[in-house]
Amino acid sequence: MVNKINPQLLPDKECLFVSDLDGTLLRPDGSFPEDYKKRLNRLLDSGLRFTIATARNYDSAHPILHGLNLNLPVILFNGVYLADFHSGNILENSSLINKPIVENMLDLALSQNIDPFIYALGEQHKLYYQGTTNSGSQAYIRSLEGDRRLQQVNGFKDFKFPSGEKVFGFLLIDTHDRLEPIYQSLQETHFGSLNLYFAKDVSTHGHYWLQAFHQEANKGNMLKTLTHKLGIPLNRTVVFGDYPNDLEMFRVAGHAIAMGNALPEVKDSAQEVIGCNSQGAVLQYLESIWLEK
Repeated sequence: MVNKINPQLLPDKECLFVSDLDGTLLRPDGSFPEDYKKRLNRLLDSGLRFTIATARNYDSAHPILHGLNLNLPVILFNGVYLADFHSGNILENSSLINKPIVENMLDLALSQNIDPFIYALGEQHKLYYQGTTNSGSQAYIRSLEGDRRLQQVNGFKDFKFPSGEKVFGFLLIDTHDRLEPIYQSLQETHFGSLNLYFAKDVSTHGHYWLQAFHQEANKGNMLKTLTHKLGIPLNRTVVFGDYPNDLEMFRVAGHAIAMGNALPEVKDSAQEVIGCNSQGAVLQYLESIWLEK
C-alpha cells in the first residue's frame, strides 16, 4: 500500500537512500538472503547511493550483510557512531552517557529485578549483562548468539567499568507496567541528558524495550553528519523505517517511508507507506526506481 506521497520530493536516482535493518530491510527472522544481496548489489554496482541506519552494532550488522557492496559509511547503534562498513572503523561518534546516570539506572532496575544490558566502548565493544529472567531478555540474548560483545558479569552491584571504558547505551526489557515507572523516573531525573525509547518489543509479545542513549545520539543527527560528509543535501535523502528510533531520521529527511509492519506512530509520521519487510518491500521499492525504463 502507498499513501501520503510528499509532492516536495519524489524519490529518484539522484537521492541518497538510507534504510533501517530490523523490521525494515531484513526479513522477520533477521536475515538478508543471498538472492536479496545479489539484487541489491546489482543496484549498488549501477550507482545507487544507499546505506543503512540501524540499532545494531558492527559485530551484529556486518555478518548479516557480508557480501554487500556498501561503499558509503553506515550509521550504527541508533546513531551513536558512523563507521566504515567493511572494516568497522569508527569515522564519527556522538556523545556518551555519564556513568552516574548508568548507576542510577542500575539502582532502579536491580531493585525491581529487571535485567539490564549495558553497551560500552573501550579497546573493544562490550555488551554487559547479568542474567535473563524473562522471555523478552532471553529472546534478545538468543538473537545475539555468537556476538563477540557479550560479557556476562556476576553482579552489577559490585561491577566497576574498566578504566577508559565509556558507556554509550543501555537497555531494559520487561513488561510495560514494570518498565513504565523506571522510564518516568529516568525521564524526569535526566531530562536533557538522555534520548529514551520506550516501545513494544516487536519480537516478544507482551514485552517492551526501554533503551537509552545520550540526548544527542540518534539516527537523525548522524544522518545530518553523513550527508554533510558526502556533500548531499539533507532534503535529497529518502529513509525507510518501522520503529520509534527511526523517527528522528523521518523528521530531518526529505522523504520518509514507513513499512507496512511499522508501529502506528511511525506510519503517521511518514510521507509514504509501503509493503512489509516479509515481502522485501524496501528492495522492491529501490528496484522500482532504479530499474524503471
